[in-house]
Amino acid sequence: MKLEEQRKLDRIFNPRGMALFGGIGNPGSFGYLIALSQIRYGYSGNLYPISLKGGEIAGRRIYKNLDQVEGPVDLASISVPAKAVPAILRDCLKHGVAGAQVHSSGFAEVGDREGIALQKELTQIAQKGLRIIGPNCFGIHCPRGRITLLPGSDFSQDPGSVAFISQSGGVATDFGYEARSAGIGLSKVISFGNGCDLDAIQLLDYLADDPETECIGAYIEGVKDGCRFLKTVRRVSDTKPVIIWKAGLTPLGGQAALSHTGSMAGEAKIWSAALAQAGAIAVQGLDEIIDTLMAIKYLKNPGRRIALIGGGGAIGVFSCDLAHRWDLQLPRFSPETQRRLRKHFPTPGNSMANPLDTGSPVIPVEIIKNSIQEVLTSEPVDIIIMILLLRSLEVEVQAFMDMIGLQPPTRGIYLKEMLDVLTDLKNKTGKDIVAVFENRARLIKDVAVEKVSREMRSAYHARGIPVFPSAERALRGIQYVQK
Repeated sequence: MKLEEQRKLDRIFNPRGMALFGGIGNPGSFGYLIALSQIRYGYSGNLYPISLKGGEIAGRRIYKNLDQVEGPVDLASISVPAKAVPAILRDCLKHGVAGAQVHSSGFAEVGDREGIALQKELTQIAQKGLRIIGPNCFGIHCPRGRITLLPGSDFSQDPGSVAFISQSGGVATDFGYEARSAGIGLSKVISFGNGCDLDAIQLLDYLADDPETECIGAYIEGVKDGCRFLKTVRRVSDTKPVIIWKAGLTPLGGQAALSHTGSMAGEAKIWSAALAQAGAIAVQGLDEIIDTLMAIKYLKNPGRRIALIGGGGAIGVFSCDLAHRWDLQLPRFSPETQRRLRKHFPTPGNSMANPLDTGSPVIPVEIIKNSIQEVLTSEPVDIIIMILLLRSLEVEVQAFMDMIGLQPPTRGIYLKEMLDVLTDLKNKTGKDIVAVFENRARLIKDVAVEKVSREMRSAYHARGIPVFPSAERALRGIQYVQK
């Protein structure tokens, strides 16, 4: 992207002033909620709500038009009926606004002549120098610029290195929440809807040269120029990981994409091969994007040789099947290592091969520490996956202790002790360690287990140990980041 265009987009993501159009004085309207989202998120620039009725919103003046605004405006947020959008965009162009995010729907996605013609008019206005995100979108989120999309007022305010672009506003917001719980810091999230001006190609082109962005995720329904899109992906993937969820790959999915954002989709096999050739990581679903980003963030020396440790024989068998499917390895431990491990697990009901089935899911942490250390020092493995069965740890143990009249342990204490052990081993060996919090405690009375899980997951992430909800998701994330 040319330096001049790069700087204009920088102004959009870091606006000195932001103008808000549409239902500003009407509580419950889209424009009103967008204004409150910016205020609650803590936008530090000058906010200019605009409505012909004037008045106030959250103690701030509502201006009647852009002529009344005294400072520079870099970004406009527009939530008016589709027919009224072009006039506002022309006014923004006249006042030197760098860009606009058009939340309004009723354009090409509806498929009628009027909607298509209106969107074409927006494109023509953009060609005169005003960059447009949308229409039919939720807008942009940028922690460094202190702006957020709707409803993103609860997104993390700490700038990170991961950018995400999405044709779907819902996927963009879901990603923001998921990223925060996974400890993934964001540079930018962009819901671009129909992409009448700034589409997937141009946004990828911009993010390729964005110094704040080190990794890019994308939800794509369709592209206007497939060849150019893939060339752009190739250019970006040469320097930054690009993870793409390409939707609309079936006849029914393609029809849904057409009515959602007016995008032509494509066939699964063609897209899968093309994205692979372009160097992208092709995934299906938001969970796969998050799993891949977690693996990229937390695994410093990813490798194919996995050691899996924990209670549950079926989990181990299934993990072996998954490893084979995804070209990962669970190498069988040597007879010498198995003999040494057997000293820690003398009773029947366990297996000392790989996976190391501990039998009971509640093993003293000192034994787990010695076992992992034995594996890391004696076996050629790259990554340890520690399976922790939360139902056993937090429900069954509590019930057993209660039945025999003993005081149950404090909730989460085992996970805390295990965190110290895993952190110590990770620091000493330099090997990657992954935790799995397998939680099958689904009854209403077990809701406290989920609270413990979420609190401890944040603690593990803070120590550099990623937590996945299942061995399947952990292995899937690992396989996506292999060189």
